Amino acid sequence: MKYLKQCIVVLLVCFLSGCWDDREMEDRSYIITMGIDKGENDKRYLITLAPAQLSAMSSSSEEGGDSESSDKGIVVEGDTIASAVRQADSYSSIQVYLGQLKTVVLGKELLQEKQYLQSVLDELERNQDISGKIILLGTDDKAQDCVNTILKQDSSTGLFIWDFYKNTAQDVAVTKKLDLETFLRELRSSRGSSILPKITATEQGIKIGGGIAISDYAFIGSLTNEQEQGVLLLQGEGKGAVIDGIWQNNTIPMWIYQNKSDMSFSEQNNKLLCHVKVSIEGSAEGSRLESESILKSNSLNEIENIFEIIIKSEIENTIALAQKKYQKDIFDIATKLKKQDVALYQKYGTDANEMIKNMEFDIEVAVNIRTIGIVD
Repeated sequence: MKYLKQCIVVLLVCFLSGCWDDREMEDRSYIITMGIDKGENDKRYLITLAPAQLSAMSSSSEEGGDSESSDKGIVVEGDTIASAVRQADSYSSIQVYLGQLKTVVLGKELLQEKQYLQSVLDELERNQDISGKIILLGTDDKAQDCVNTILKQDSSTGLFIWDFYKNTAQDVAVTKKLDLETFLRELRSSRGSSILPKITATEQGIKIGGGIAISDYAFIGSLTNEQEQGVLLLQGEGKGAVIDGIWQNNTIPMWIYQNKSDMSFSEQNNKLLCHVKVSIEGSAEGSRLESESILKSNSLNEIENIFEIIIKSEIENTIALAQKKYQKDIFDIATKLKKQDVALYQKYGTDANEMIKNMEFDIEVAVNIRTIGIVD
């Protein structure tokens, strides 16, 4: 086990180092996770930095003793990210390096300020050390709390979120990975609308699921897991979702392994209609008795209809959230309309938020249960 841990340390060092240069590894503090909040004093931003604790990990693996790694991030303030990082440098003999940054968490108070969010995104995009593939998340609390909770779960590498999206996210379908490049592209194509994946610090640890709705470059509301799942199903990205249906007094979970969505538009009685066709392929799981009962009764169509009603209702509830509560085009439907029908876009879609409030939706869901899981 000792040699296995040593190998992990060596591999991690290689992973973090990227391209070698003339600066020694020990002369840099490699920041893996960054939290950005609105400043509490006279500075614009409060930034929490979580460096990889390679020395602590190596010491732990070699000696089997306690690690000296901290479960709290480095907290600095500044009017820009760059000035905050320079402040962190002034407190340390090693230089803070953002070239291996993997995750940025944005706090609610910052997200509520349009100018603040735009400035942060502009600086992240222009920083030559920072990759456009960094993962972005939003929280409806403080980013600092999220970073500190991440460090409690993984104080040595700080790669908890990176690993989550690599290993787990595809199997839960209540969140999706969103990198900086994609987020900027969505904001620019939709005049400032998108949905950030939501991260929450809890007593049990980090929870990733739900969404943070952004419109006109500012926070407008938080989406629950179910509402975010509705968004993903609407967009054809619901793979991994598990939907529970009731059939003959039995709860039958269906795991979705394929989800496609097609959106088209028409006009009727001076109303803009959005036609959405959602197709689902899944596996109905259950006990041996339930599975055999399904086969014997030849009731797959009945069960598929149950899931179609559930999924349609979930999508309609999420659409109602956008139309009635937020009254914002959080799905970027205006862009899809413009690509498909310029004439209809010019008539209805140039004011996206007004369009979404008055649009009528026709949702059609087709569920095809391909397999039936049998659990002993």
